[in-house]
Amino acid sequence: MVSVDMITYNHEPYIAQAIEGVLMQKTNFKFELVIGEDCSTDRTREICIEYQKKYPEIIKLLLPEKNLGVVKNGDRTIKACTGKYIALCEGDDYWTDPLKLQKQVDFMEANNDYSMCFHNAYVINKRTNEKKLFNEKKIKSTITPRDVILKPWFTPTASFLFRKEGYPLDALWSDVNGDMQLLFINSTLGKIHYMDEVMSVYNLFSSNTSLSNRLYLNYKTMYQKKINLLNEFDKFTRNRYKIYTTVKRAGIYIRILQKRLFTVM
Repeated sequence: MVSVDMITYNHEPYIAQAIEGVLMQKTNFKFELVIGEDCSTDRTREICIEYQKKYPEIIKLLLPEKNLGVVKNGDRTIKACTGKYIALCEGDDYWTDPLKLQKQVDFMEANNDYSMCFHNAYVINKRTNEKKLFNEKKIKSTITPRDVILKPWFTPTASFLFRKEGYPLDALWSDVNGDMQLLFINSTLGKIHYMDEVMSVYNLFSSNTSLSNRLYLNYKTMYQKKINLLNEFDKFTRNRYKIYTTVKRAGIYIRILQKRLFTVM
């Protein structure tokens, strides 16, 4: 069994495509779609209910009575997942390959020393319709904790698939990006595999800046969140890894920000 974790809020133009991308999966195993609909003010909830009624054997719909916010909604949804593996797809992204889940599960079943796998994606700027690869440069097939710490964000959320067993689902750091938390913890539980295939789309909701500059400037925010994440992670692990102290002492993030960001601002 694979659980697909989908959180959504005000995704009326996109949620149907996100759901259809899951429903089209061709697998030799069962899968469930767990949707956390967070009291949208548009028709997102109605659309989710319509799909749940049509596919009750696949879709599990969580409908809180008040808005929880992205972190608490995400925490609630992931805890409702019952599968051996958990895959992610937020309500404004979508999958493009009907064999995505099968390919990822096949790899994980054959490689017990890996805790997670992910793949490439297209990024589409919804303002300009500009389209590009999420990872344009080649990435090595096995990702280490060092890669997670030092590299810019290279893992599309809708590409995540990880083992539920061993993952601390009670780990909730309210001021830290949940995707980063999930990626970093998984990097300490086992190796992470990158599949060099495009199997999903990440919708970017951009301002007037170009897609490339938008992604580039977002690295600053990403790195700042990573610094918070390292601090929280060391607290969570009772300073077992001492990563935050090591990174802070080395001034790694300051150098990266200067090299990658400040030159383009």
